[in-house]
Amino acid sequence: EKHLLRVKDCLPNTFAFVVDDIAATSKKVGVSWHVENNGDPLAFTRGCSFYTIDERSGLIQSGFEIPEKAPPKQGYLKTLSSKFEAEPIRYIPVAMWVAYMYILFISDGILPGVNALALEQRTWEEVRDLSLNFFLVAPLLKLPFSPVVHPMLEGVFNLLLAWAAMFAGFLSDERKDKPNLLPFGPILVGMQALTSAFLLPYLFTRTTETSSSSQVVYQEDIDGALQAKVAEWRPLGGLLGGVGTSAIVWGLVARPEFGEFSERYSSFVDLLSIDRVGSSFLVDLAIFAAFQGWFVDDDLKRRGVDLEEDGIGDFAILRYVGKYVPFFGMALYLTLRPSLPARRDSAE
Repeated sequence: EKHLLRVKDCLPNTFAFVVDDIAATSKKVGVSWHVENNGDPLAFTRGCSFYTIDERSGLIQSGFEIPEKAPPKQGYLKTLSSKFEAEPIRYIPVAMWVAYMYILFISDGILPGVNALALEQRTWEEVRDLSLNFFLVAPLLKLPFSPVVHPMLEGVFNLLLAWAAMFAGFLSDERKDKPNLLPFGPILVGMQALTSAFLLPYLFTRTTETSSSSQVVYQEDIDGALQAKVAEWRPLGGLLGGVGTSAIVWGLVARPEFGEFSERYSSFVDLLSIDRVGSSFLVDLAIFAAFQGWFVDDDLKRRGVDLEEDGIGDFAILRYVGKYVPFFGMALYLTLRPSLPARRDSAE
């Protein structure tokens, strides 16, 4: 009884339990009921209660309730649907993601090599060898476990991973007051393994920046202290741009046993003609080039830059470069963009 009274006190005064019908014998009682708010019935609040009664005292001995079952919650789907209604352009990364997953992982004959589900041993050995030479550290240090891989394949692989890591510069897209359906931090980790398979779903589910340029976003607003430091770390673009440049140079001149450019390029093309992994890297590079610009406008907006033609001023060229120059444009943008302010600096 005390518990029920506490529950009653927690409900608004406008709420009322209304008894619809009672069926009773000397030992048992059945009650059907519903809940109203200001006299209006509330959806999915009907129910039935059943009690056993002590004949001598007339008190309830036991009982149980059967509330009306609510329909399945559709909050996630409803939120996602509203995003597509507001921005139909989201269908582009959806279509790209569906095609990407089918072509790379399931289909045979569209791209060279067997599909990923075939679990071909050569594919997994290639992935292992490329991973051991991550960012070219092992081959540059001539570590004994470093395998010999075609230098152009190594170059493409490490350029792609440097590009994927560079998206960390947009971690301010994930904030306490702007949560996304898919958290950006884990997405970035997944991009180091499956690249576009993680990037594309984030693009069509993320929350668009809605604040105006007059509403200040602070570094402390970014979700997670580590993510805030990485997102606003000024050398990020230059460092990863250097890694990507080194990867390109490595592919062109490293491992002289693969011959001059024409010879190594010819052998690289021959490799791609039978290699699903290598050909998928080229697809990922194209997808990154097509979609890197999707982050730039919102990033400028939260940094107080007015994107109208009269307001963008000195940032017009930087915006264009960041959106439309693949990889190096993103590196330059992350290096030269204005910083998010910190609340501790504003307080001083």
